[in-house]
Amino acid sequence: MSHPLCYTVRMMIKKESIFTVTFTDGGEVFIQAMDEGHARRIIENNGQWRRNTEEKPFDRCIEKIEKN
Repeated sequence: MSHPLCYTVRMMIKKESIFTVTFTDGGEVFIQAMDEGHARRIIENNGQWRRNTEEKPFDRCIEKIEKN
């Protein structure tokens, strides 16, 4: 396990970029992340991208992630 300070320094060195995440249903969101994997983790760990406003069964899958 790394020391928290070392982890913090590594995180500060890596710059964040804007990524466009496109879903299979045609929806898109913009995510600020350090890389494509980070953008995917943000989407997968954030339940709001899986919610539907119409109370119907709904599953949103990532189609692609592109760096802007």
